[in-house]
This record gives sequence, C-alpha cells and structure tokens, in this order.
Amino acid sequence: MDYSRWKSNTQNVYSKWSDEWSANKTMIKIADIKELKLNITWKLLYRGLLEKQISINEIIEYAKEQLEKGDDRIEICELAGSSDYDLEDVMDTLYELAKEEKNPDDLEDRKLRAARVNKFLKDKNTNCIDGLMGLTELWLELGYTADSPHIIQGKDNSISPMEYYTDANYNYLFEKNKHWLKDEVYFLIHNEK
Repeated sequence: MDYSRWKSNTQNVYSKWSDEWSANKTMIKIADIKELKLNITWKLLYRGLLEKQISINEIIEYAKEQLEKGDDRIEICELAGSSDYDLEDVMDTLYELAKEEKNPDDLEDRKLRAARVNKFLKDKNTNCIDGLMGLTELWLELGYTADSPHIIQGKDNSISPMEYYTDANYNYLFEKNKHWLKDEVYFLIHNEK
C-alpha cells in the first residue's frame, strides 16, 4: 500500500480534500457497501478515504460501531475519538489496520467501484440523453476499465450520435450495467478473504 500521495504535502491536504469532498456528489456511504452485502474492511475504508470516496465522518462512525460491538483495539479507539480535522492521524491509523488484512488492494477498489455503480443505478434518468451522459461520466470517473459494461459513443466504435442517444440504447446500456453489477458483486463476495 502506498500512501505517499497524501503524505507528501500534509499541510494542505485537509483543506484540499475538504474542498473536494464538499464538491463531490459521488461520496460513498458505508451503508452503500453494506447494501451490496460486501464486507467492510479497514483496507476498504483506507482506500476509500485515499481516493476521496468515503468521508472521515463515515469512518469515525464505523469505528464507533465496532467499539460498541466489542472491538476495543487501540487503533479503533483512536479512530472513534477522531474528528474530521484529523486526516493525517486517521490515515495513519487506517494504514496500520489495513496492513493486517489479506484482501488485495484491487479487490477493495472494485468494492468501491461496485458501490458507485449501484448508487448511480438506483435512479434511472427519464431522459435518455442525460442518462447516457451520466453513465459515460460515471465510467470515465471510474477509469473506463476493460471490464466496463458501458459503451462510449465514438470510443472504439463508429456509433453515430443519432444511433447512440436513443431510449432503446439507454435502456440496453442501463440493463447491461445492472447485469455487470450483479456479476461483479457475486465475484467480490466469493473472492473476499
């Protein structure tokens, strides 16, 4: 795990991340991950915070829940007692907890991606143009990986805008994304350690 991205300039990290978080409409809540029946791990929370997809407050609340359930390790106590201004301490503590876990980073990243896709698919846009643009934005933000179910108009294809921006294509791609999500969640559940 490499957390040098945030560690290199800790003085400006909180204010920069705070600004980005307040503008970020794609934040994931721990409930979004639980809804998919995926295990919450400290590595998942670390990766989510590192990628600005999960807020510090979500992590602090989760640590409090774990304390209530009897996990009274010192790191959990430290997290539960943190505030949203303690970014460096929270990152350090999460890093220590995450080091103990066996799931590979990419598996935890895929959980975050699945939660983002699920969150997007909850509200189907009634306008096909807005819906297709939203799906495209989502997958571009997620890195448009090789396993993406989405088709971007004009990217590695010769689909014209007239063919692409139709209700039929939007319905097709929306359903294709739902099917991908179901398969992805199945894979993640069966490959967690």
